[in-house]
Amino acid sequence: MPRVTIIGTGLIGASIGLGMKKHGPRDLEVVGHERSLDHAKQALRTHAVDRMERDLAAAVEGAALVIIATPILAMREVLEVIAPALEAGAVVTDTGSTKADIVNWGRTLLPDTTAFVGGHPMAGKTDSGPLAADAALFQDARWIVVPDPLVPPDAVDVVVGLAQMLGAKPVFMDAHEHDAYAAAISHLPLVAATGLFRLARSSEAWPELSALASSGFRDTTRLTATEPVMAHDIAITNRAQIVHWIERYREELRLLQLEIADTEHEAELFRTISESNMQYAAYRAGAVGRREVDDDQFDTIGDISMMDLLMGGQLAERARELTRRSEERIAESERTARAAGRDG
Repeated sequence: MPRVTIIGTGLIGASIGLGMKKHGPRDLEVVGHERSLDHAKQALRTHAVDRMERDLAAAVEGAALVIIATPILAMREVLEVIAPALEAGAVVTDTGSTKADIVNWGRTLLPDTTAFVGGHPMAGKTDSGPLAADAALFQDARWIVVPDPLVPPDAVDVVVGLAQMLGAKPVFMDAHEHDAYAAAISHLPLVAATGLFRLARSSEAWPELSALASSGFRDTTRLTATEPVMAHDIAITNRAQIVHWIERYREELRLLQLEIADTEHEAELFRTISESNMQYAAYRAGAVGRREVDDDQFDTIGDISMMDLLMGGQLAERARELTRRSEERIAESERTARAAGRDG
């Protein structure tokens, strides 16, 4: 009977267990290890695991695959404890939101008879714990795979197969590259949400602000509800990259501040907002990568414009409308300036 061990049965670990029980071999045994007694009971009750093993070293005995889904800073100790108990040929992976430190721990702490392949499923919820787990959590999500160059290809294939079994799309990435990108699109939003909430919460007007706050504030600050240990560990293990992106974010806010404060070039502010709106709409419509929209894309071929071909008709119409409004505002601003010059 093939055996998989999941260490940590919170949202991610329990969702992996549910997915493996649903899509894996019928004789697959999923063993869990969980420090929280409540989480252990819940994971058993929801059938995310077949049984729980309280002793960490015993939990990995006989396991062909070990998945570490604990908080990041707990992973080093986990690796140290399980190292002597691992079967020869066992593959160990993780689900941590940062990768450089974890991959280094796996490389240095595990015996040469095993293989460590870093992983990061880019999926989750604000809700945590095994009761929030879902076998479909990873469906169509990207699952970052970070193999050490010395790891055998068949070990990498095991982790790729795990991701595909759960409906995810494996993406290979270097650990440092992963941490730089994750800082921008995952960790900075967490920091920004926390900062915005702290700003409002510390205001003397908070009683009034909290009464007025609606979906915009809730949506923007939602990540403040991230489990504190997880948020703390992300910040500690990806410190330099997060600080780098905070500095870039501060500069972007400074530029927006200057445009908002500039009363003589309001049309430029509208153009900035319109361009961002259009680019975000393209992103939400499925565009991946940097796609610049310039004047050449408005040229037509017969009755179909190039922008229609590139962006889709509905999105292209939105872009044309925003551009038209921007041009009208610029023209109005220029007329006002000329009139003021004549009056002077």
